[in-house]
Amino acid sequence: MSELGERGEITVIIPTRDEAIHIARCVDSARGLGPVFVVDCGSIDGTREIAAAHGATVVEHPWEGHAGQKNWALATLDITTEWVLCLDADEYLTPDSVAELRDAAGRDGAAGYYLARRYIFLGQELRHAWWYPDYQLRLFRRAGARCEDVQVHEHMIIDGPVEPLRQAIMHDNLKGLSAFVERHNRYSDLEAAELARPAANRKKGSFTGSWAERRRAVKDRIWFRVPMRPLARFAWLYFVKRGFLDGRRGLLFCYLIATYEFLIDVKLMERKLAASDAARAAKPVRLEVQR
Repeated sequence: MSELGERGEITVIIPTRDEAIHIARCVDSARGLGPVFVVDCGSIDGTREIAAAHGATVVEHPWEGHAGQKNWALATLDITTEWVLCLDADEYLTPDSVAELRDAAGRDGAAGYYLARRYIFLGQELRHAWWYPDYQLRLFRRAGARCEDVQVHEHMIIDGPVEPLRQAIMHDNLKGLSAFVERHNRYSDLEAAELARPAANRKKGSFTGSWAERRRAVKDRIWFRVPMRPLARFAWLYFVKRGFLDGRRGLLFCYLIATYEFLIDVKLMERKLAASDAARAAKPVRLEVQR
């Protein structure tokens, strides 16, 4: 093996915390690509032991946030391949996607590849009530790659051309609706915190930049200013994308995503009201002396 590993070989990075229900499926699906690293941040459900038993190299690192965890892994792990693939623990690869990924990593030209995601909800794939292909920059050359410094919905930044692949990542979270709601409640906290940051410190993106920068520019400058945004999201997914064709699962998914958008709005309002109240409380009181 060369210093950068065999041509077409890919290092897989999977951040985890309490993913015992998913990790074996994820690791097993990716082992055909090359070395698999599980970067764990304090699991207590056996995630590390299961991952190791299925052939992954497990490393522990305290949580630094979604972007920070990936950047730490890229900078610290003993990666001996030119190419890296990032997966979430509740995702997995099909044999066809493994073959296409290895083929892509053996070609010259592109610095990275977008992978589509197929979304399974309550045991059934959503064919309409979802933003498929939902391209994610997951496969990239390690040199110069970094994750943008945001608190949630982070994207990779790389130097060079990026191309799409045909085969999709499968996303199937098995933890149930309670975990879905808890996760999106947590994400809405992070989104509101990101939006509440001072403008000078907030990553706004650029309409002329990379895909990640253009996407962030649309979110920051257009999407988060749309009136009645939760209703707009529901209408887009349920009627425009024809989520009603996914039956009861489609209706429930569209409703939950609209609720997520509503939580972002009300939590941002909560932060603004708290900041306004604090500013008023800190304002000196002028006392007039009667003569």
